[in-house]
Amino acid sequence: MTNDPSRFCVLKSAYIDGRLYKLSAVRVSGDDVFLRLSGIDDRNAAELLRGKYIEIDRAAAVALDDGEFFIDDLVGAMLVAREGEATRRIGTIQSVQSFGAADVFTVQTLRGEMTFAFVKALNAEFNEEANELYVDGDRLKEVAVYDED
Repeated sequence: MTNDPSRFCVLKSAYIDGRLYKLSAVRVSGDDVFLRLSGIDDRNAAELLRGKYIEIDRAAAVALDDGEFFIDDLVGAMLVAREGEATRRIGTIQSVQSFGAADVFTVQTLRGEMTFAFVKALNAEFNEEANELYVDGDRLKEVAVYDED
């Protein structure tokens, strides 16, 4: 997952299903990226990789601007609601799924599972050192859905 398909142009290698491939050619057309992988020499071999996630070493990741974070860093982080001057720990982020319109977070709370759409109105801030994602508590109440056991 990336918000900049052209970033593939500078990659030298990538992992697919845990296997390292060298990138021998890259072509970007709009939001589509076409890769030629060393060792994948025919269309049938390439078709077996269609729809698979491409992973890279963290060292090859793009530099982030202030206020940006990688989705992968959020899994396992504590979700914390800001409520005025106070904060309240909600639970641990279990997963993040991307559906296009908004990412959907699943959080394990003391009450059970909670999901919420990650929307701009949450005014999220990630504290990497504390491994905590802070969100507006009032806005969270508007978008959260609880699956109580």
